[in-house]
Amino acid sequence: MEAYLTYLRAKNLSPLTLKSHMQTLTYFANFVEKPFYEVTPEDVRRFLRDTPHSPTTKAKFLREIHAFFSFLVREGVLAHNPASRVEKVKLPEPTPRTLSDQQVVALVNTIAQHAHNFAGLRDLALVVLLLDTGLRISEALNLTFEDVDLLSGFVRVLGKGGKERVVPISNQCKLVLAKYLARRKLITCPTSKIFITTLAEPLTRYVATRRIAHYARKVGIEGVKVSPHSLRFTFVRKWLESGGDSLILQRILGHSSPIMTSYYARLFATDLKKPHERHTPLANLPLKLPRQRIK
Repeated sequence: MEAYLTYLRAKNLSPLTLKSHMQTLTYFANFVEKPFYEVTPEDVRRFLRDTPHSPTTKAKFLREIHAFFSFLVREGVLAHNPASRVEKVKLPEPTPRTLSDQQVVALVNTIAQHAHNFAGLRDLALVVLLLDTGLRISEALNLTFEDVDLLSGFVRVLGKGGKERVVPISNQCKLVLAKYLARRKLITCPTSKIFITTLAEPLTRYVATRRIAHYARKVGIEGVKVSPHSLRFTFVRKWLESGGDSLILQRILGHSSPIMTSYYARLFATDLKKPHERHTPLANLPLKLPRQRIK
């Protein structure tokens, strides 16, 4: 496992990804209670069957276990990967976790009521930025003063795998960020990150997620778990709903391939039906089309 961890670090994976792999392998090792070279496909199946987790988590377990044994095969330690013969976990079709337009308005307006103090203004800037750009929460929290160019209307983002991209921000987002940054620059702080706590420490993913959930409860939002990820999904839905280009969306989201972008487009296909019905020329022009059933 230590050798595998070194291999993963060389691939420049994020600390959270490294932690996930190590936690899964430790969990699996404690479950099977046998050396890795004695692990069989049945051991992996039993692990997936008996662990009390959701199908999504079990699918992640299988991917990470498979990757570990593939590494051992490439290194010549094992002849075969026992996870290769294990069937993929069947996943239910996910339901898009997005906020409706009314929920977005209620959430933002409620946070704006607290913008008279530093924490409220910071939370407003963070939520508006996430909704405006679809950034991952880790990407937003790692932004520094040098990464934000309000004059040009762009933020420079360091994404997964250390890949850098430039993401545009709207005029509305620029106004909120400008107000927050003016306040933030008055605070003496050892970090150049723009999002900090009232104790002048970098804002963490946990605290940011908890703050967003707090406002959602205050508003009384139901039917969706309000989190940084659901705000990212909301950005994607609105982009696709308004006819935004999928290739540009891929660049904004920081996807290295169009696979995930295509997945999002399929995921939100039902959301596109209503605007399509409203905007298609066949629905809005006085066309004399046959209305009788074909015999």
